Amino acid sequence: MSKLVKPIEYAASQGISRQAVYAKIKKGTLESKTVDGKIYIVVDEVVSKEDKIESQKEDIPGNLVDVKELLESKEQTISVLKESISDLKHTNTEINTTLRGEIELLKQVFTEMRNLYVKQVDYMVINKKKELEKQSEPIEAISLKEVEFEEEECWITLDEFFERCKITKDKRKAKVVKRLRKAFMRDDERIKIENDTIFVSCYHYYEDILNKKK
Repeated sequence: MSKLVKPIEYAASQGISRQAVYAKIKKGTLESKTVDGKIYIVVDEVVSKEDKIESQKEDIPGNLVDVKELLESKEQTISVLKESISDLKHTNTEINTTLRGEIELLKQVFTEMRNLYVKQVDYMVINKKKELEKQSEPIEAISLKEVEFEEEECWITLDEFFERCKITKDKRKAKVVKRLRKAFMRDDERIKIENDTIFVSCYHYYEDILNKKK
């Protein structure tokens, strides 16, 4: 019956170094198995006990270590490490190349986004400027273009009149209503009152009433 033993445990049981164990694995003289990415030594329990007895017999004071085997195992270990370092360097080179490519791609994306953002900001500034210019144009209280109709009349309510004249404050509205009533009492044809409701003609000018000081 066999069992799996960690390399360090096998080395301790055999009285050899861990490097010597890896060297034997590489040579193929020691059976091993990889489980979940880890290397284990396949050991027969009976054989391992006999090897342990032989190792204990040899492990006596004054006994010399097999220097040649130890040196060979170290050289093989060094060779394995060199190969690992070479693989790591190659992997690092590939990673660095990939990272540089990703960085360049991010730079391009950032530049494109920045250009789009700048264009959008410019567009917003232009639109805002046009809007301000439009708002700064003088607003006519009532269209100054005279329109003549033969028999058709056009009367608007005070609310429509105030809206066309851009009058929003209640205090100013009250003053204008008072002036309109006075003008009606003077038989001003631009104004009529029906059921105590004031109507003004939409074909006339009202600068004299709107701009009146008193």
